[in-house]
Amino acid sequence: MELVSTEVSTLKSRTLPWEEVIIMPIGDVQFGSAECDVDRFKRHIAWAVEQKNVYFIGMGDYVDFGSPSNRRKLRSMVVEGQLYDTAANVLDEGAEAHLEQLTEILAPTKGRWLGLLEGHHLWEFQDGTTSDTRLCQSLKAPFLGTCAIVQVRFKEQSRSHQKPSFEIWAHHGRGSGMMQGAPLNKLEGMMKAFPTVSVFLMAHHHKKVGGKVQQLIPRFMPSGQHKLEHRNVIIAGTGGFLKGYMAGSTRSNRAMGAYPERGMMMPVALGGIVVYARPAYTHDGRAHVDLDVSL
Repeated sequence: MELVSTEVSTLKSRTLPWEEVIIMPIGDVQFGSAECDVDRFKRHIAWAVEQKNVYFIGMGDYVDFGSPSNRRKLRSMVVEGQLYDTAANVLDEGAEAHLEQLTEILAPTKGRWLGLLEGHHLWEFQDGTTSDTRLCQSLKAPFLGTCAIVQVRFKEQSRSHQKPSFEIWAHHGRGSGMMQGAPLNKLEGMMKAFPTVSVFLMAHHHKKVGGKVQQLIPRFMPSGQHKLEHRNVIIAGTGGFLKGYMAGSTRSNRAMGAYPERGMMMPVALGGIVVYARPAYTHDGRAHVDLDVSL
């Protein structure tokens, strides 16, 4: 697990020391697949870069090729001498071409990433790098590996107050589930293991779902005027850009659907979620962060 702490900058509002920060998870793009909705993805990124105070977190599966089973089979062919060096070079070149196209789309986001997780779909180049680590290098982003907790700290605006902060738990995800709430059920379980975290994000399911879970925190005061604080915890499946059902789809020159259709999976709403974080002070001067999620 990677632990990362990032200080974010915002513009000062007229009424508060900070304006809200927008966190946009980006994952399950599956770029390079015929079913990837590239136009929607470009519009999503274009909208994001128009916003002020926006930061991104990568949720994995940025490119489609190759899946874990693809990589295992190709690796075994290399080990057994069934795949010539020239063929391996061609595969590297094809994967690099897809990665360059994706990097060009994401170029305006450079330097605005909290980090990028590794997904299931990636390409392992012969030099030991992967499509995920190369994307991190291009976007000047930390590589978050399998799972990470990212602390988001707001720059100090006043010496008399503490810095507000909150934590994001992020994982590419595993498993499956037909119902929309499947990723939320997994995340609600993870809340027990990480009680200080305020945002739980998971990809992989391609479902764009989210909700707020209420936590109650008792505050015992020396004065005897004890308080019960209410805290919103965000849990969300971060969506994706892979079209599952398309009219007239073909494979090998005959009518055939993509794998969601062949697997009788539920169609999902495409796109990504948006998390809003607004720091503020309580009446007694303690810093806190109000969180909300938009689908």
